[in-house]
Amino acid sequence: MKTKEHEIIFNKEDVQQFVQLIGDQNPIYQSSERAKDFCLETIPLPPTMPMMAYKWLVLPWELHHPIIHRKQKCIQYQRMYIDEVYRAMVEVSEPFHRQNLTFIKQTLSLYNRDGRLCFEGISDLIVGGLS
Repeated sequence: MKTKEHEIIFNKEDVQQFVQLIGDQNPIYQSSERAKDFCLETIPLPPTMPMMAYKWLVLPWELHHPIIHRKQKCIQYQRMYIDEVYRAMVEVSEPFHRQNLTFIKQTLSLYNRDGRLCFEGISDLIVGGLS
């Protein structure tokens, strides 16, 4: 199962809120000028921040309780920046059942405007059901 693609744009305020929440004081996240001091185009996204795309996505399936987050892996293939348009989608794969539970892999993928994969957030979940 896959969602439809959804356009996502992370802005400076999103990044600053995220780094404040996680306690990251790296100056590259504070301003474009500081980022350029480190030879970056503009403010980059922190490596795990693309997982925040879930707040803008509507999943066409429902995960039933209990929902257990077994493990998660974030892979950044391309550096991502503020004010860029990304296409996001989520896919559920590898479902199998054991007892009364369903084991799934849920993958969030973000692509840049050239169609290049920039990020994958892979979550292995155990759920009471999937509909």
